[in-house]
Amino acid sequence: MNVRYNSNLAFVDLLFNLILGFAFLFIVAFFLINDPTEDKDVEAKVEYMIIMDWDGKRDIDMDLWVQGPSGLVGFRSPNIGYVNLDRDDLGHRNDTIINKTTKKREIVRINREVINVRGFQTGEYIINAHWFLTREEKVKQKPLDVNIQVIKLNPYKEIYTGSKEFTWKGQEQTFTRFSMKEDGNYWKMNSLPKNLVLRPSSSSYSNDPAFPSYSTAESPSGTLTTPRGVGVSRQAQDDEGNP
Repeated sequence: MNVRYNSNLAFVDLLFNLILGFAFLFIVAFFLINDPTEDKDVEAKVEYMIIMDWDGKRDIDMDLWVQGPSGLVGFRSPNIGYVNLDRDDLGHRNDTIINKTTKKREIVRINREVINVRGFQTGEYIINAHWFLTREEKVKQKPLDVNIQVIKLNPYKEIYTGSKEFTWKGQEQTFTRFSMKEDGNYWKMNSLPKNLVLRPSSSSYSNDPAFPSYSTAESPSGTLTTPRGVGVSRQAQDDEGNP
């Protein structure tokens, strides 16, 4: 008489090994999960932020200029040394979006330019604003209030906030000046005016290729000024809207 004995021991061993393997993988995955609340040392990208804004309802192209130790930064030269122009606002021209519902182009009524200082370089920094262009009819033109804010980010501190009134196209004004130390701290803040973009027109400049007279700004007093260090390409883009 033959008697057979059935055993499930091999199946139990296989099942136990599978469970053990999954448990091991779960433990490994758990240790690899990064804690989103864990503090990390993130290298600062910007040390100083300079923000200029003006009435979003006005189709006016204001330009922000910063003279740093390495040179003059603006739309013509947006990146010099640690100073970088992050946004060049042309007024309503580049402040548009396409409405997904109506499929029509709409104006985003925000006029703002931003220049960032991404590192420490000793020397003086001069911050100016220049009324470059308007697409408004002359009979509708009125004074424009322009605001500039200078923020030190590490640690956060608003070191300057100011507003100035601009009354004519081509006008340039100095908002503030400060010097930077080697450790990035600022000192010697003042508002002594200095033109960065405009120089009085004269015969001595007319034949100088370094100062192309692609555009002329007229002050109320009748004094002519010629933009300095700017290129023909920007004027070609804006000619169609220049009154």
